[in-house]
Parts: sequence; C-alpha cells; structure tokens
Amino acid sequence: MANVVNFLITVISFFTDPQVPTLISESSDHDIPVVVGQQYVSSKQVHLTVASHILDFNHGNFIITDDDDDTLFKLDEARVDFRKRTILLDAKDAPVVSFREKTFTLHGRYAVFRGDSGDQLFTLKDKHIRDHDEEVYEIRLDADQEPSFEVKGDFKRRNYEIIYQGMIIAAEVSAKHHFSEPGSSSPKSIIEGKRKYNVVVNPNVDQAFISTIVAIMDAVYDD
Repeated sequence: MANVVNFLITVISFFTDPQVPTLISESSDHDIPVVVGQQYVSSKQVHLTVASHILDFNHGNFIITDDDDDTLFKLDEARVDFRKRTILLDAKDAPVVSFREKTFTLHGRYAVFRGDSGDQLFTLKDKHIRDHDEEVYEIRLDADQEPSFEVKGDFKRRNYEIIYQGMIIAAEVSAKHHFSEPGSSSPKSIIEGKRKYNVVVNPNVDQAFISTIVAIMDAVYDD
C-alpha cells in the first residue's frame, strides 16, 4: 500500500511541479559554455547597465558598463540595420562580435560571428509567432545540433531571462534594478539616453555572449 501511495505522489508531483529555472551560485557546478571568450567570464555575479539612444553620440548609441562604471561593449550605429552586419565593439573599439538577420526565413533568425570574421558562433531564432504574451527565442551554438539556451520574457519592457538547458538562469535583464546611486556623477548617470536598464550576469557566464543577446533584443524591439 505504501508503494502505491508513493507512486501516486510521484505522478502527481510530475504534473503539478513544473521545472523552474534555478539561479546559479558562485559554487555552482553547472558547466555553461563560454561562447565568445574566457576573458569575458567572471567567477562572481556581475551587474551591467545598458544605455541606448544616447543623447551624447561621443559615447556611441548603445553602451554597456560594468560595476566599476567602465565601458565593456558598445554600438556606434545610430540605428541597427539588420540587412548588413552590426558590430559590437569593446572599450578600445575592437570588434568583439558581429550579427545580422538571416533572410528568407519564416521566423526572425539572427546569425552571430566572432569579431567581423566569417566564424559563426551561434544563431538566435524566434521560436513563436509574435502575438504570444510571452515570446521565446532559441539559441543554438554553432557546434551543437539542438538549441541549448532560451531567451524568455517581456522584451518590449526589457524584463527577460536567458536560460541554459531549460533550468539554469545565466542572466536576467530587468528595467526594475537600479545599481547606481541617485545623484551620482559616475558615467552611469552622465550617459543619458532614451532608455536605461540593467543586466545581472551570473558567475562563470560569458558576459560578451550575454551582451550580444541584449544588443540584438534591443535592436529588434527598438521603439
């Protein structure tokens, strides 16, 4: 009888307790692949700030800064044109990755390359038709047969998560976080634009990879 009860509990739990993505910690054993480069990986959680449609174009039109207010990545284009390659630069204006939209596809599909070369790193694809309340994008690394990452949430409001293998939150994008202090004279407060939001990148996750996804989503849902 006890075995039957345990079996029923297991069955009920299977249908009533869906898998929920878990936040990885610094001691996590999850081996999230490094996509762009090991130099963009930190053993600690990193807070990034994104500013787009910047009023001072000396800073570029899209910029990502880190906890120390240092520039990590930026776009110089006034507006991303997916018909040609867009290049994500580092603080020294060196190409980190480039991306463009693939043509002749039913769903939005974006190819990402190392620097400005032809070495493709991954493909990001719109998984569903765009009238869904929660949109989902899939990311397939070039070396893999199946997608290993998903991007889920509210992209227009800049509230979404980048999830690895359906269970591990690699990064969280949110318009609700505020990392800089009010009245600060840091670059975060100096660089003003139409939109500012934040990204939490979890330990041992490639920040350049995450920043590339954020840059593409920002361009796709530009308004």
